[in-house]
Amino acid sequence: MSAHHAAAVQTLLKTITMPADIDASGQVPTGWLLAKMDQAGAVLPGQHFRAPVELVGLADVTLLARPRLGQCVTFTGHLLSSSARDACVAIEAWCEERGQTSGTPLMRAQLRYAPA
Repeated sequence: MSAHHAAAVQTLLKTITMPADIDASGQVPTGWLLAKMDQAGAVLPGQHFRAPVELVGLADVTLLARPRLGQCVTFTGHLLSSSARDACVAIEAWCEERGQTSGTPLMRAQLRYAPA
């Protein structure tokens, strides 16, 4: 049985795209976003289980845009549900130019984690 939480959205990770993150076409690959999203998504389930977690499912992935070199990328999320077996997190990635406070949405997904 799943426990539903009306948790507030939290900032889980903030990073800046660097030259090493750029692919051969000169863009930040979608895989980079997914990898960072996995890192950010593991925070809340890790707190829930008080143990290392592993990604076991990915759903409702929507790519809206890709970040550019030098942009700040913020990953926010909240716990959707949790049980003794797994936890589901809604994650969003946003980018912003340095010095600006408003962001542009990049990607949304629901990630499911289980204790490792």
